[in-house]
Amino acid sequence: MIGRTVWILCVVLTGSAGAQKDAEMRESPTSRAWRIAPEVSRCRYREPGVMTNEGTLYGIVGSYTFRDLGDSGLMSLGADSNDTLRFEGRLAFGEMEYDGSYMDGTPLSTDGIDDFLFDLRMLWGRELPRGKIANAVHLGLGYRYLNDDSSSQPGGYERESNYLYAPLGSRKDWKLKDRWRLSLTSELDVLIIGRQVSHLGDANPRYSTVRNWQWPGFGAGLCVEVRHEGQDVDLALAPFLRYWWIDDSSVDDSSPYLRDVYEPENNTFEYGLSFVVRF
Repeated sequence: MIGRTVWILCVVLTGSAGAQKDAEMRESPTSRAWRIAPEVSRCRYREPGVMTNEGTLYGIVGSYTFRDLGDSGLMSLGADSNDTLRFEGRLAFGEMEYDGSYMDGTPLSTDGIDDFLFDLRMLWGRELPRGKIANAVHLGLGYRYLNDDSSSQPGGYERESNYLYAPLGSRKDWKLKDRWRLSLTSELDVLIIGRQVSHLGDANPRYSTVRNWQWPGFGAGLCVEVRHEGQDVDLALAPFLRYWWIDDSSVDDSSPYLRDVYEPENNTFEYGLSFVVRF
């Protein structure tokens, strides 16, 4: 109903488009403006030789895409009719199991650690309907925030990871049969700067909050989407992989009780499945 109502309003306000334009829009697998995708994933964070956090995340990804920027005036300066502008957000939460040690080296394994993540992105893209290698490309700016809170555990504390990064990706489409499509999306994320905030005072009141700059680092993503295109709504299943690698951070020696404190090299691997609705 939402898609049909929007379509009727557009016809009343702007008139019907030409047959060639309509055909091109139907051929575009991203012609819908809204994309909502609940997801579930398994996530593992590792500091090699130090600790491992592993658990299940439940989340949702939502986005809105502006199309025909050159015609709309939204970004008319240098914009092509195949250009897009997408705003995207992701929320996820879950509980982690920790396997590592206390600060004094005593082994520790525990569970029930709360994790909360959100990711905000602004992406410029270009549709390439007749492209042989890719049918769309995108680049932009993203901010990723992860809160890992073990302060309710003995010796635990709250950790905040902040990443500012530049995503660069592409999408390739295949038409399987009438109303069915397969899409492969790949992405490389280049870390611009990271900031780690560790509230060590949660573990010991004598300790202060430690702040470390993180760089270099990179991320990568891969998603396969099998989609059925309806008259008003498209539905899809999309298994995905996500990865981050971050090098050793800078040193924070501001604490009088802790010297040369830094965030070790770490990596995050996540795999999961999302259910996609486009309208």
